[in-house]
Amino acid sequence: MAKFSIISAVVALLAVGASAAAAPAPVDELIPGPGMPSLESLGLTRKDLVEMGRVKIPESYNAHRTRSALLSGKRAEIASIPTCEDNYKLPKAGAQVCINYIKALGSKSCAVSGGFVQQMCFDNGAAIMGANIKNLPSVASACSDVAIAAQWVYDNCGIDGTDMNAGAHFAQGNGDLLISIVPT
Repeated sequence: MAKFSIISAVVALLAVGASAAAAPAPVDELIPGPGMPSLESLGLTRKDLVEMGRVKIPESYNAHRTRSALLSGKRAEIASIPTCEDNYKLPKAGAQVCINYIKALGSKSCAVSGGFVQQMCFDNGAAIMGANIKNLPSVASACSDVAIAAQWVYDNCGIDGTDMNAGAHFAQGNGDLLISIVPT
């Protein structure tokens, strides 16, 4: 029964991202999700985020899977998390900027309350979303733990130097908060 909930959550997250496919061309500007602080309030610029590089993933978090085993079209019928979705493609640059923005929030709470899916960040055609997969009143993790999950997706769902597949993984230490990177 838990697998069905996880599969439903991933499909819902990816559908949200895919439904925006008719939107205008990607904007090279970070847009924080609802309730998230602005870059200005953090004393950061988009350039600062670009220069930060990647988030370090603790070895204890690494799922030790190969990309080919993660792709939806190449795996068994039962989906698992983490996952990469080869039906959805997005630019890597916007994804890394969002990951670094969320990492910069450190121990601040990244929460999804009430609604099932919430956008945490948008930049250049990529969005980081959080899903409350058990439909609890609220789920939250430190934003630094959300950034680790997003970085894992970025690192393991890449296609080439400029593009990646959408994907999802749980926030570090929280099996109730599913983090995904999807196209906008």
